[in-house]
Amino acid sequence: MEKRLTLLQAKLKADPSSGEKLFSLETAEEVQGFLHEMELEFSIEEINMLRDEMVGILAKTQTGELSDEDFEDVAGGSISSPIDDDAQRRLRDKLRRML
Repeated sequence: MEKRLTLLQAKLKADPSSGEKLFSLETAEEVQGFLHEMELEFSIEEINMLRDEMVGILAKTQTGELSDEDFEDVAGGSISSPIDDDAQRRLRDKLRRML
């Protein structure tokens, strides 16, 4: 899964609008379909696992913001650059709505 996360990171970095689209999706099935369109295959279980890990890390932080180290924990060390504050906020809000 680490290789796929690295590929996803590269695709999102190359096309920031795809990150906007990804964060706008409501269900794991929608995320899976969108990732399939990007030629990335993730199972529903993997998508839910990543969501759960990110929710757990967000719950531990007092600020609700993920540190670089937290992102590495979620992605198995494959995410090397931080996501911008606005994207973090959207992700946090999206994850809370999914719970």
